[in-house]
Amino acid sequence: MHKAFTILILTLACSTALAGCGSSGRTRKLKSIAARYVQEKYDFKARPGRVSNDGISWLTPIWEKSKAGIVEMTYGDRTFYVHADLDLGTDGCTDNYMEEEFCSRIASDFEGIPCEDKEITVTYTEGHYKHLVGKDVRTFEDLIADEKVPGIFVNIYTYDADPDYIRSMDMSDKPWITTAYIHDWIDPSYMHSGYRPISSPYEDELIHNFYAEYCADPARFSSRFDKYEEGRFALKFYKQLQQGDLRVTCENTASLALSEYEGDPASDRQGITKWYRITNKGPEAGGMIVFPGELLDHDTQLGYIERFDGEKTTAYLMGYNDLNDIGIKCYFTSYVLQEGETMILRLTAESK
Repeated sequence: MHKAFTILILTLACSTALAGCGSSGRTRKLKSIAARYVQEKYDFKARPGRVSNDGISWLTPIWEKSKAGIVEMTYGDRTFYVHADLDLGTDGCTDNYMEEEFCSRIASDFEGIPCEDKEITVTYTEGHYKHLVGKDVRTFEDLIADEKVPGIFVNIYTYDADPDYIRSMDMSDKPWITTAYIHDWIDPSYMHSGYRPISSPYEDELIHNFYAEYCADPARFSSRFDKYEEGRFALKFYKQLQQGDLRVTCENTASLALSEYEGDPASDRQGITKWYRITNKGPEAGGMIVFPGELLDHDTQLGYIERFDGEKTTAYLMGYNDLNDIGIKCYFTSYVLQEGETMILRLTAESK
């Protein structure tokens, strides 16, 4: 009995040791492949360091991740990363050694935009470790000619940018740009918050002065734009109207009037705000109706917009946004008002 138990313990210990040795062996091989790849591509010796799991794609099956890894490399005062794969060797590696140079070159096309503040981000590959390119990509010309690069995407975050300058930009002489977005904040503090939209969802009407979009492929333009001009940015401007707790967003050309409603429509719902009236004095207008999120306890209550139409009221569940990075919590819903149309509404609540 004791002898059998001893053999079992020894067997388990050996298995554990072998597993550890296998993992350590894979790490050494990945480091070796990464170092040889850098030597072959750039003709210098870089020092491999920490090896992380393959983070290129969440679609990679977990049982395959042990064959590949991200190797941290150091050369002089620069740290960069190499993606290596045991099955593919040096020919299958990618790296981001030229990331700073490539991104600076791409961003330079937008540095001239006049504004009070500006931040530019560039993306041209996927995955947690950005901007990994293959062995044949050594120069900017190689990058924009590489068919493996899915596209070059640029987000420009600005405060108080000049829209006329943006309208005048000719993107047709920058064929390497796939898509570019410009987000002009209404508040300069947003510029340095952690919030970085990659497109323009509904809540951006709350925080944008205007949003601009360029796409090399016209079919990729957002549906929010009625028209576009080839090689140019399309721009959409917003404005916000305030009356008490009610805030309404709309395009800057809309003609809306907000006021408190003097009546008190019969309702069996729990009213959180006063009744308000929105009147459209111009052509069809649309946007968002917004109430502060702090008016309700979001953990225990649902927010509804209650509309009064003639002799009855109707309530619709509102969406909820919590943009922690810039301190915005709100209940919102979209609206469309025809010319001359009036909407009477308030915020109500219901327990979850």
